[in-house]
Amino acid sequence: MEHNESVVSAHLSRIGREHVIHHDQLPLLNRIEYRHATTPLVSVIITTRDQLAALERCVESLLSNTTYPYFEVLIVDNASESADTRAWFAAMSELGSDKLRIYALTEPGSEASAQNLAARHANGDYLLMLSPHAVLHQADWLQSLLNHAQRPEVGIVGPRILTPQGNILYAGMVMGMDGLAGRPFINYPAGSSSYMQRLQLTQNWSAVSGNCLMVRKEVFDQAGGMEAATFTQGLQDLDLCMRVGRDGYLIVGTPDSSLVLAEPAAAERSETSRQALDNEQQSFFEKWLPKMARDPAYNPNLHLSEVQAFDLDPGLQVGWEPFCTRHLPSILGMLVNSSAVGHYRVSQPLLELIAAGRVVGRMSYESTTPVEIERQRPDVIVFQGRYSEPKIKDIVLAKNYSSAMRIFELDDYIIDVPERNEHRRSMPDNIAEMLRKGIGLCDRVVVSTQPLAQVLSSMHGDIRVVPNMLATHLWSSLKSQRRTSGKPRIGWGGGTSHRGDLELIVDVVRELADEVEWVFFGMCPDLLKPYIHEYHAAVSLQTYPAKLASLNLDLALAPLEFHIFNDCKSNLRLLEYGACGYPVICSDTEAYRGHLPATRVYTNSSEEWLQAIRMHLSDPNASYRMGDELRETVLRDFMLRGENLQYWANGWLPD
Repeated sequence: MEHNESVVSAHLSRIGREHVIHHDQLPLLNRIEYRHATTPLVSVIITTRDQLAALERCVESLLSNTTYPYFEVLIVDNASESADTRAWFAAMSELGSDKLRIYALTEPGSEASAQNLAARHANGDYLLMLSPHAVLHQADWLQSLLNHAQRPEVGIVGPRILTPQGNILYAGMVMGMDGLAGRPFINYPAGSSSYMQRLQLTQNWSAVSGNCLMVRKEVFDQAGGMEAATFTQGLQDLDLCMRVGRDGYLIVGTPDSSLVLAEPAAAERSETSRQALDNEQQSFFEKWLPKMARDPAYNPNLHLSEVQAFDLDPGLQVGWEPFCTRHLPSILGMLVNSSAVGHYRVSQPLLELIAAGRVVGRMSYESTTPVEIERQRPDVIVFQGRYSEPKIKDIVLAKNYSSAMRIFELDDYIIDVPERNEHRRSMPDNIAEMLRKGIGLCDRVVVSTQPLAQVLSSMHGDIRVVPNMLATHLWSSLKSQRRTSGKPRIGWGGGTSHRGDLELIVDVVRELADEVEWVFFGMCPDLLKPYIHEYHAAVSLQTYPAKLASLNLDLALAPLEFHIFNDCKSNLRLLEYGACGYPVICSDTEAYRGHLPATRVYTNSSEEWLQAIRMHLSDPNASYRMGDELRETVLRDFMLRGENLQYWANGWLPD
């Protein structure tokens, strides 16, 4: 630590740079003043249109508060319409000053083309792009920029830009943050130490703000100037930084130079302008995405959000990747939520595949950006339940910017939801159209049952069935007790979307209310509440299995309405009951058919339900044996482990 300054000074001396090192409040931070031999001319370029008050303030502060004498000001009037503005420009032109020149356009053009026009007429060795909303308050601001711009390895320099309140507006740009590029220290007080003192350090970035950007004219011309043909909506400064960086020059941001930006709130864009901006952003991603995802100024393990800048962003789950080259397939799971549907169909299967050393992966509940996808470079992206317009955009984005295989994951026939299912009201009217669109954008569809695959068969040519399975750590060691009460305990457990299913057994519950203890867990329709013995509220997914087993049911029921939606459902309810060792009576729907031992009710009539329940109650030992047999079958065939993981590998990985 004590040799900090001497080490830096020795390095600069070795490479032939005359210098002086200064220290301010932070003694460990070296502020280097380079002793350059020349004092070059700087051409300050301001483009404006009908912003007279801001422009006057900017020019006045520039002329009054700049001690460096060697500069000229070139103002491009981008076809102003205000009479006052035109009069001011005319008055400035009449001055005949070589230090301040006006270039008037008869038709409005892009800022990039206006900047190129001024650059062609500039006499300076350095160009300074300056916003008309800038207010210069620091006397040596221009020298401080030149201090670094004159270093031969530097192509572009940007200052620290503050709000009128003295907070950070720009202090370097991180590529891919909050879209194309973000401001990692936005709204920090100017004197903040920040992450690793970076607000107080001169450092290299991939881009700095175009509101005040100094570039050596030779470098600007070498790069071809601003890309006016492609970027007409304000992205030309970022593109210039990327091109100059690609050419091997450094992009430097320094807090030693500071100015205020009194910019008004952005006007709302027209639909045409928004579409143009979207198109140009897409062009920017196509041009620079790999470099944006690997910004050397920002570690790829850090968060790409301005409000969480420099926070670690490990993702929800990340498989360990210790090698530079990837040896395992990488899967990005885009979950619909963290509840049961996300757990059974994406997160737990992915975690088990990671634990088994078969893949690496990451999961997200939020929409991702092109940069986030490029950071991970997944081989496969699993899109769960993408059947609304905003969610379908996630698939479009992946298709446009990633070569990853796209999997559409679905476990319900959402096109036709029962009337009394609470999820029905949240389905858009054009659900079938949206579902077809989302599926059509993917390379494969993975569903939970064969009936669901059949009803979707017209939408895709590659639909694969991967059955639901239970997580071993949650379900394999459950203990439930039998005969814990003077009356048999009969019950149901599940989610909140089964009102119609449970109302099938209202008469059954009422009929047996004095003979058994009715136990409901997760939901209970109002029609049943007068007759039940216990109600248990829903719990978290992680505690759900143990809670279900703790009900100590002597008999579990699984009623389902006869409906195509339920025919396409999985046998998950039977698996959960089976893991608890509960004997089961269920409706004879397609979902519950198969080899799982259970008593099936074929008509869903109250009479048949009563008959089935009384049969079990009349021979409890036989009923319990059925529960034991069901548990044995579930633990043998439906646990998410071993060879069963191959189902998921076959569903998700390329052939």
